[in-house]
Amino acid sequence: MDSRVSELFGGCCRPAGGGAGAALRGRGGAAPGGGGGSKTKKKNGRSRGGKANNPPYLPPEAEDGNIEYKLKLVNPSQYRFEHLVTQMKWRLQEGRGEAVYQIGVEDNGLLVGLSEEEMRASLKTLRRMAEKVGADITVLREREVDYDSDVPRKITEVLVRKVPDNQQFLDLRVAVLGNVDSGKSTLLGVLTQGELDNGRGRARLNLFRHLHEIQSGRTSSISFEILGFNSKGEVVNYSDSRTAEEICESSSKMITFIDLAGHHKYLKTTIFGLTSYCPDFAMLVVSANTGIAGTTREHLGLAMALKVPFFIVISKVDLCSKATVERTVKQLERILKQPGCNKLPLLVNSDDDAVTAAQQFAQSPNITPIFTLSSVSGENLDLLKVFLNILPPLTNSKEQEELMQQLTEFQVDEIYTVPEVGTVVGGTLSR
Repeated sequence: MDSRVSELFGGCCRPAGGGAGAALRGRGGAAPGGGGGSKTKKKNGRSRGGKANNPPYLPPEAEDGNIEYKLKLVNPSQYRFEHLVTQMKWRLQEGRGEAVYQIGVEDNGLLVGLSEEEMRASLKTLRRMAEKVGADITVLREREVDYDSDVPRKITEVLVRKVPDNQQFLDLRVAVLGNVDSGKSTLLGVLTQGELDNGRGRARLNLFRHLHEIQSGRTSSISFEILGFNSKGEVVNYSDSRTAEEICESSSKMITFIDLAGHHKYLKTTIFGLTSYCPDFAMLVVSANTGIAGTTREHLGLAMALKVPFFIVISKVDLCSKATVERTVKQLERILKQPGCNKLPLLVNSDDDAVTAAQQFAQSPNITPIFTLSSVSGENLDLLKVFLNILPPLTNSKEQEELMQQLTEFQVDEIYTVPEVGTVVGGTLSR
């Protein structure tokens, strides 16, 4: 990961050089908890030259937002328990149905960690809190803290999910961009159908709407595909559901993919899809063997001009050597760091990276996660699923309330005439 990511987030991903200490000194000269940088190192029993795996601090807890720090939740009194439940409701409301709890972390961001017994008791209390509000919890990751203690200490990151009472499920819209033949429709077919591709585009056949698309293998229209996640973070797609209705009923979070055309002559259709369907995020697909070619730059420019946060997927890594993939990654990083883009590329290589990328992507518009995967071998496909499962909505409860107060506005995008039903309109409820 880029060292600037560590600086931007107080070293919450990985230390790069003196990442955490440098970020803390930059905040105000001394680390929270008293003393200068060198005293903190001594007090915490850490050696920056040694093999410390975790920096000592996360960014301080924010009052707003859906992230909550808790040092420990061991046997709270009834009054304290009710207060914790109210707090959880607030965090869920802020995250529109999702909240992330960091257990073993002080409010100022200090990674203290808990013993095995304390962590077990804290997670039990958190589970009781979730049951009280009708939510489910999923442990995202556990990290050991190299704190000055004989007993091993851990911090645990937990996702709490509850579908809001006025919604059937949480919904995110992701526009899929990229040059023609970069593997966009094939990737969506693999994600939504639950079966890997055969290397000749079999996975994309269910996505095409017209005969000429099947014959040419190129998307010319806008199509929609859905991928669901249940309350435990497990994938729900057509592999275990026959219809879209069944997927919606079984899911607590839905990702609606807007599959857009990659060929230059369908650029107007792509622009229409990006502007009229109001996507929350964009996924730019780049083929590993061709790199940045064709309409890739145009699509990247469109996402930036319309201020749609985007992440990048490098597909077809099974077709080329490791050196070719690395060359494509470097090519993308070079473009993303240019003054026109000014982005921080963040290469995702593990589940831990995917969790960090999802959280930081929502917090900072400058972060751009990059995935390298194959729709044929399935390499790193699970990392993209982890990322999509955790990816939070960008709008908070305050912005939602403001939209609710305004006059209703519905953008009509498509009109259908259904026999024995009449006219059906489709579009986006913007407020």
